[in-house]
Amino acid sequence: MYSGAKALLVIGALGMLGSLVLIGSSSDGLSDVEEIDWAEWIVYKGGDGEIYLDETTGYTVYVDKSNDCSVSVSAMFRGEEHYDAYCDSFYDFDNWMQLGDIYPSGSGYYDIEVDADEFVLVDWTTPMNTDMEEVENSAIGLMGCCLSLVILMISVIVAVSKKESEVVIGQNQVILFPEEMASEEDSQSESPQKTDGNWWEQD
Repeated sequence: MYSGAKALLVIGALGMLGSLVLIGSSSDGLSDVEEIDWAEWIVYKGGDGEIYLDETTGYTVYVDKSNDCSVSVSAMFRGEEHYDAYCDSFYDFDNWMQLGDIYPSGSGYYDIEVDADEFVLVDWTTPMNTDMEEVENSAIGLMGCCLSLVILMISVIVAVSKKESEVVIGQNQVILFPEEMASEEDSQSESPQKTDGNWWEQD
């Protein structure tokens, strides 16, 4: 195989191998997404009050499942509401029902009121950010596989085209054996030579 095609083949194979390893390691992390124990990420449990929230963190409000999605929630900070209702049973855990999310615009004490005897705030961004890294790694691995596949295809095309060009050149070559070469020389020596002038002018 030609050096150029061989180099492309090696690059494509190594790229494909590395991409598959990256996808495999990322899929192991993604399989843990549904296994997150949200109880471990509870940052507050109690009643209404001024609660310190970090601007780099997103919080989910949960109440006891004896309530429903109509529970009123407010999260005021500097005169602005930061609560967004999003009641989805998919994110329920233990005996807690999700009501919605709080997106802080800055770090500080938020005046939080929930029309329930008790509620909890769960930090959902920290575990989910870890999962997003796994998603990004999977995407990079997938793109790497596609690029490596293209390189492998190019290496095959280069190798085949080089081989075909050699075959064409070989078919167009004429090989003379020693006997044929001698015959060719004799025929050239016996051929009449050109003379200058007319025959009757020669002595």
